Amino acid sequence: MKKPVVEIDSIDKIEAVKNAVTADHPLYCIKLHINQNITSIALKKEWEGVPLVIYPAGLGAVRDLTGLLPVLKTLNIKFFLDGAMAQSYEAVQILSSLGIYSGIVINENADWEKLTDLMYYALCDKVLHAPIEPFQYVYDMYRRNMLVDYGMVYFDNPEVFEMVSGDVFTTKGTKEAQSTQETEHVNSSPAHSSTHWQKFFYESTPCAACAAWRICLGKYAALKDKSKCAAFTTNLLQLIENLKSPQLTIN
Repeated sequence: MKKPVVEIDSIDKIEAVKNAVTADHPLYCIKLHINQNITSIALKKEWEGVPLVIYPAGLGAVRDLTGLLPVLKTLNIKFFLDGAMAQSYEAVQILSSLGIYSGIVINENADWEKLTDLMYYALCDKVLHAPIEPFQYVYDMYRRNMLVDYGMVYFDNPEVFEMVSGDVFTTKGTKEAQSTQETEHVNSSPAHSSTHWQKFFYESTPCAACAAWRICLGKYAALKDKSKCAAFTTNLLQLIENLKSPQLTIN
């Protein structure tokens, strides 16, 4: 059974989704893209127990963030910031240092050097901090000798996740409506078909020869210059390998 991820575009719809959840109408999490800084979000205690993954516009003033911590600590929220924005890297590190589960969205416009710095902070820094994705996911899966596709962190796999709009979910839309929406997501994501990975090899693409293939799976194949993404993913893979040794561990 696929995991239902409900996509909404307003914080005002969170409680409606929460109220629509039943044993026969389950929820894996709510995914919310919002054009607001974290510090401007009106957090509510009523969201307690609701799994939320929020993609905000930015962090906002740190002095305002500390005032939100008492409520934030009671909620099941992850914040994912855009890797194309320079300020996102420091913001994620601040969130993590305050004990807030966070992540960076790695895309073609990411700053690969800042990503590498954040990777080492996430996995090697001994100061207590909350997990940072996708680094924690890669570490956990690789340590268990499981297939590592960190696109899972962003629900980027229609074979695992069923993306449902908030309107469909809250009205408990017909199976036909949900099926149509699911099909659209699957068809728009050919990179996740069970045989798509094979083309990297029979077309002899640079990705197929990359040392970090097993944790990247060709995510950045569209990039003309693959040297930076290859260096980043290879460093990540080597770090994870080193952390598996008894001499190097993380909590």
